[in-house]
Amino acid sequence: MTADSETELKLLREALDRLPCGVSVYDPTGRPILHNDLTRKRFPALFEAYDNGAKDLLQAQTYAVRLAMPGAPEENILAVAKHLAGCVLKGEPYEVRSPDNGVIQITFRDMSDGRRVAISMDITEQRRREKDLQKAQEVAIAASGAKSTFLANMSHEIRTPLNGIMGMAQVLESTSLDTAQREFLSTIIDSGKTLMALLNDVLDLSKIEAGKFDIVPGDASLHHMLRRQVKLWKPRAEEKGLELSLSFDADLPAYLSFDAVRVQQCVSNLVSNAIKFTATGSVDIFASAKQLPDGSHLVEIRVRDTGAGMDEETLGRLFQPFSQADETTSRKHGGTGLGLSITRRLAELMGGSASATSEPGRGSTFRVSFRGAQARSQPETGAQARPDVGNIRESLKQSQLRVLLVDDHPINRQVASLFLRPFNMQITEAVNGAEALAALKRDTFDLVLLDMHMPVMDGPTAIRHIRASDKPWANIPVLALTADAMSGDRERYLAMGMNGYLSKPLAERDLLSEIARVRAGAEARFAKAG
Repeated sequence: MTADSETELKLLREALDRLPCGVSVYDPTGRPILHNDLTRKRFPALFEAYDNGAKDLLQAQTYAVRLAMPGAPEENILAVAKHLAGCVLKGEPYEVRSPDNGVIQITFRDMSDGRRVAISMDITEQRRREKDLQKAQEVAIAASGAKSTFLANMSHEIRTPLNGIMGMAQVLESTSLDTAQREFLSTIIDSGKTLMALLNDVLDLSKIEAGKFDIVPGDASLHHMLRRQVKLWKPRAEEKGLELSLSFDADLPAYLSFDAVRVQQCVSNLVSNAIKFTATGSVDIFASAKQLPDGSHLVEIRVRDTGAGMDEETLGRLFQPFSQADETTSRKHGGTGLGLSITRRLAELMGGSASATSEPGRGSTFRVSFRGAQARSQPETGAQARPDVGNIRESLKQSQLRVLLVDDHPINRQVASLFLRPFNMQITEAVNGAEALAALKRDTFDLVLLDMHMPVMDGPTAIRHIRASDKPWANIPVLALTADAMSGDRERYLAMGMNGYLSKPLAERDLLSEIARVRAGAEARFAKAG
């Protein structure tokens, strides 16, 4: 070996020893022919095996595994050693523990003439960070689950007394009142609706954050939906002396497949905000669509107002949860600051986005977009799209239904009874599922209104007993009336065997419509069976 070669080899060894990773070269039999000091330090058992006569890498690894697993059965030791040897042959990274209990990752690569080079990296810190991240994720998931459970429970508890407030207010509204009393009652009802809107905002945000929010597209007319929104908000705009206008781009399809309920929620948030923060002038709504390569459309709805406008800093926090334009906004105009955040989240779930542009003193423009697929049908709109409530009321009066009302809360039973008795319904009350089953065995009914959370026997248990019965009432229509209003509750209760679902607080119109729908379905099944 020449002097230059010796110098180069020295330099190579010095360089290898300076590296933060272990490097070693093995001959075709698996014995080390070159390695740096870090490799020997990390794997003393392996080199002890070679010093004691190990002929190849498998023998050396078996020796090292035996020392690392004292008392383990020999077959287990051999299995681990063979697994490591297999990783070497395939060039797959594997991990072992170092003498100081660190995590070392080793990777072998083939060289010429059957030799192999191995590199070992200390990944202890990386694994620690991964473990900490996993733990943090688990904590976050648990916290999110706890929050969702808390909100679901709070929603249930709030909706129960709210059902009494709103229900009795609706009953009172149908009585003879003087002008002042009717105004007082209107304030109660409006306040109740505001409380419901705030409660729904909090629940919607929670459902979105928990990934439990479903988008349900269906064929609908965007033109008709937006006209309904204008009709809804026009009185509020006129109260403030504002002009509310609506226009459509010529290329906007007459029908599309989209989640009309969620799009309506987004538009309602934007129009409500525009009217709320505009003192004079107008609020203009414009809808347009751009066809995408896959045949669907990207629909954009723009709401422009002539309000005070906002600066860049305010715009930057506008779509954040619980944020409003400034600290005085909530006191002056009310609200939770969740509407715009929910609008953006919903738009993103529907394949679109939500944004705003504004200048102080020059008004604001809010945009929400979503993807709409091609519609397969042209659903009826206008008056024909909604059930004729007058016909429903007359039909229910003539039916003289025998109703079993099951709820442990006396005010809930009172509200439902007051809604139904004017329609010639005979009401029998029960306070839990056990009493309901006894009533079904004793009397004949046309319909069961069943609460879900009751002592002694709850609603889910009661519906199981009803559907499992060999009696004629096993197929009786059952309508779930519950304060549960989280995403998936309706589908969950229908899967249990319910024929319908309504969340509290109840509205008389919704209750009558759902009873009529459930009864019509039952009669259709009976006619088909006959």
